[in-house]
Amino acid sequence: METDSVEFGTVAVYQAMADRLNEDPEWLEVGRNITYSMSYVYGPPVDKTFFVRFESGKVTDVRELPSPDAEAADFVISGPADVWRGVVRGEVNPTTAMAKGQLKVEGKMTTLLRHMNAFSRIINVLKELNIK
Repeated sequence: METDSVEFGTVAVYQAMADRLNEDPEWLEVGRNITYSMSYVYGPPVDKTFFVRFESGKVTDVRELPSPDAEAADFVISGPADVWRGVVRGEVNPTTAMAKGQLKVEGKMTTLLRHMNAFSRIINVLKELNIK
């Protein structure tokens, strides 16, 4: 599927992800029990935070936050911009990046692990986007 390109390090990446997930039958099946909020924190030189809310698998809110602590989230994933770029391009395995401490996760790890299929689908959709 040919997609318009979106610029790395912008809220457009997460809006495109949301649009794709909300139309994805596979996601709607694996994500139906996902009702969480997530903040994605990018380090320098991007220095931005993106907030995404999932409600019963549907992405209902996507926006850029003024700072990582501007709004509470169930999960906060933070890391250097180059690691995020590798994740969204499929060059860096996010699980490996977490294990190496390149991506830091705040939130209930047991919940994250219990829903690993759903969170893996989110990563796969990000990798499918045409991110420049």
